[in-house]
Amino acid sequence: MQPSNRQDPRSSFTRLPGVSTPRVRLWLVGACLVAVLPLGWRVQEVAAELQRERRATSLYSQGLTLYLRGRSPEAAHLFRQAIALAPLAADVYGDLAEAEVRSGNVDAAVQAYRRLLGIYPYTYFASLYRQLGFIELRAGRNVDARTDLEQAVALDPRDWHAHYLLGHAYRRLGNSEAAQAAWRRVLSIRPDYQPAQDQIHQLDE
Repeated sequence: MQPSNRQDPRSSFTRLPGVSTPRVRLWLVGACLVAVLPLGWRVQEVAAELQRERRATSLYSQGLTLYLRGRSPEAAHLFRQAIALAPLAADVYGDLAEAEVRSGNVDAAVQAYRRLLGIYPYTYFASLYRQLGFIELRAGRNVDARTDLEQAVALDPRDWHAHYLLGHAYRRLGNSEAAQAAWRRVLSIRPDYQPAQDQIHQLDE
């Protein structure tokens, strides 16, 4: 009697010669386990990431509270911890920089903005250079301030605030002509901005 080649109606697959049904089912179970294991690892990774983000948010909130109470060094410490857990949290870098400035750590403040520029080279670009230039201007680093503020206005020619700060950098470096040009640029964007008018009048006296 010839063996039948018909598919077993109780099975969803055709038996292969020399392969038993239990063995095929064992292979299928093994294949499913191999497919599911990476998914399990991914779920664990996502859960761990969410836990890090929650911890970073908590640290950031505590840092803001301390910052508003005038406890800038402690706030900066918590901001740094938050960044270590969530390096892409852009808002934290700016607050860290301000806390460092208030603590007298200008180098650390500049480094915070430099790190943010490295992480997000395509967003907030002009405003970040303006903030960086402002910090350097406050610290008397006029050459660095001029460089970063020139970068800010090159990226966003309509940033009147950056032009205004750049005028101060030029004036401190003894370039009154460039300072006046910067402040006139401010007035071309914001004709009613009195501080720029005052600076031009002072130069004309």
